[in-house]
Amino acid sequence: MQMSPFRRSNAQGGVTLIELLVSIAILGIITALLVTSWIALQNSYGHSVRSSNARGQARDALARASREIRDAQPLTLTSPLPPPFLLAQPTEIQFYSAFNNPGVRQDGSGTGALRKTRIYLDTGGSSAQKALIWQRDTNNSGGFDAGDRAIILATNVVNNSVANTNVTPSTSYTAIFTYTCRNASGDITASDTVGAADLGKIVAVQIHVIVDDNLAHAPAPADLQTTVRPRNVAGE
Repeated sequence: MQMSPFRRSNAQGGVTLIELLVSIAILGIITALLVTSWIALQNSYGHSVRSSNARGQARDALARASREIRDAQPLTLTSPLPPPFLLAQPTEIQFYSAFNNPGVRQDGSGTGALRKTRIYLDTGGSSAQKALIWQRDTNNSGGFDAGDRAIILATNVVNNSVANTNVTPSTSYTAIFTYTCRNASGDITASDTVGAADLGKIVAVQIHVIVDDNLAHAPAPADLQTTVRPRNVAGE
């Protein structure tokens, strides 16, 4: 019987060039999706942290402004009692204060420790986000200048960019300060601007701070409000 000679097959196991290219393409797509998702998560986390910090800073600013305005004092304790306020406008309030200074006493002595103080929105620059600033006449020059101490209470304040939804104040934007006044007849009115002759009629100040580090994206701005009744005004 004749036997057929044994033949070794020349076939080799493996992948073709086309299969390799397809695998590389799929791997590239998966890698791109993973990297894109990671970047999106990082951006979202960073925005959440910035937004949380801005909200916390705004709460601290509201608390500081409330304490200072509540403890505002008149420059003299004569009768009738003069107002502690010097200016009452939508984005700025000025008053006399000895906040954190024990020099002023109930008997009227030590009023030399009182200093002009203001809290105002710095509206300079083209950015929609502004800074809320506290400034005190620490060099006792009688006004506000570069030699005075100033502190940024809050950044990313967007009151100037948010339409006014209140009925009484007349500004097109949302005022930071709104003033409740009581006239001689006992009638109560609200306004975002009080003239010099009527500063003594202020019995309460509403503080409204809106912060947002990115107006074009969620989450919604932090909208913080409080009402302060000054302790040292006539009739209080």
